[in-house]
Amino acid sequence: MQNAAGGAGAILTVAATSSWLGSSPSAPPPPPVVPATPGGAIFEHWSMDDESIFSESTVSEPECSFWNHSVVYSSSLCSHFSLSRIANGMTNRAVDRAVKCAAKYKTDCIISPEIGLSIPAAFVFDPEHSGLRMVVAPRLIETNSEINSEIKTIRIVDQSGQSSGATRRFNTTISVEFLPGNSRTPVIEQFKSVDAFCIQMLREAFSPDCWQALD
Repeated sequence: MQNAAGGAGAILTVAATSSWLGSSPSAPPPPPVVPATPGGAIFEHWSMDDESIFSESTVSEPECSFWNHSVVYSSSLCSHFSLSRIANGMTNRAVDRAVKCAAKYKTDCIISPEIGLSIPAAFVFDPEHSGLRMVVAPRLIETNSEINSEIKTIRIVDQSGQSSGATRRFNTTISVEFLPGNSRTPVIEQFKSVDAFCIQMLREAFSPDCWQALD
C-alpha cells in the first residue's frame, strides 16, 4: 500500500558532485501537507497486522512507502503530551516494521511515515543490538557551525527508479535532544554520517508546524 508520497524508496548517499543540485529561475512552490497516516491513525493498517505467529499462510511483505519529497507530513501527535503517552508496545511494533523495511530495501535509515506511523521519528542503526533504534521528536541543538564538522550534498536515491532522486545539503555531525523508543525521558546524543542525515531528512519530511510544537 502506497502513501501520498508515491512509494519511492529513499536511500541516503553522498552525491559525487554539486551538479545534482541543478538550477532553476525561480523557487518551486512548497509541497502540499498531508497526514502522515490515513485518518490520523497512529499506525496505518498493514496486512501483516492480521497475521499470527501460528499462521500457516504466506507471510505478508512489509508495505513500506518511502518519502520522495513530493509532500510533507502533518500529525496530531506533534505534541509533548501525545508523545509522552505512547505505549511501549507501539514502539516495539514501530521498530519491528522499520527493521523489516530496512532489511527489504537494504538501508539503515527509515522515517516514520515510510512505515505507516504518524509519530515523528527516525529509525537509525543500533550498534548495541545490530538492528534499528527509534529516535522520537529529535530537536537539533548543535550542528556543524558549532562543532566544526562538514556539510555534504546528499542524494536521496529513488528506489523505484522513476527519478534521479532529490539532493540536500546536510550536516555530517549533529547534536540532538530526543526521546528514545520506550522512554519518556529525553536524552542528548551526537549523531554522525548516515544517522545524522536520516534525522535531518525526518526534520524536512514533517511540516514546520510539527517542529514548532515540539522544539
